[in-house]
Amino acid sequence: MVGRALGGGTTNRTVKGLFGLTLVLGCGASRVPANLRGYDILVAGTDEQSVELATAMKSAGYHVKAKIKGGSKHTAALIHFTFSEPGPDQTVWLHLRLADTRSGVIIAAGMIPLDSTVPTPRSRAVAAVQTLAPSP
Repeated sequence: MVGRALGGGTTNRTVKGLFGLTLVLGCGASRVPANLRGYDILVAGTDEQSVELATAMKSAGYHVKAKIKGGSKHTAALIHFTFSEPGPDQTVWLHLRLADTRSGVIIAAGMIPLDSTVPTPRSRAVAAVQTLAPSP
């Protein structure tokens, strides 16, 4: 009885199977795009929108930092701004850019319209972060 429990009987196979399933599901469920998985994301701002963007990125699985130091792994700085074409009744857009801090290359970008569907900094942040990941 003891030899069977320790020697790889049904219980051991079940545990291995559950572990494998959890590992596969966990890897497949990542919401971080493949091109950003090796990056720390630098969100240096302390304004309300920057704080909400950092929170939304953490919730989506990104590794977010408020500051970096030399020798850090690959880091992308989050840059966000609003823009509207000149003229009356033009839509205002929230733009996100992730720029590699070593090369300056934009590695991801997204934008959302600032309208009644995203009235709060939190809802804007969640919607904007979702634009960084390609649709399945």
